[in-house]
Amino acid sequence: MRILLVGAGGVGAAFAAIAARRDFFEAMVVTDYDLSRAERAAAVDPRFSAAQVDASSATSVADLVR
Repeated sequence: MRILLVGAGGVGAAFAAIAARRDFFEAMVVTDYDLSRAERAAAVDPRFSAAQVDASSATSVADLVR
């Protein structure tokens, strides 16, 4: 399973930290409007990668999913 996490603020970063202790997924892309915030949240596990996304833009999110 692959996971797209949209938002790496307090809740998103906590989700990433908890997910890092689980093995039910193979990869997670952590995204945020602020790429550096996504990169910090993604740094907790080698299965994670970071990307910038504008969640208010359906096109931006759809492009990332593709």
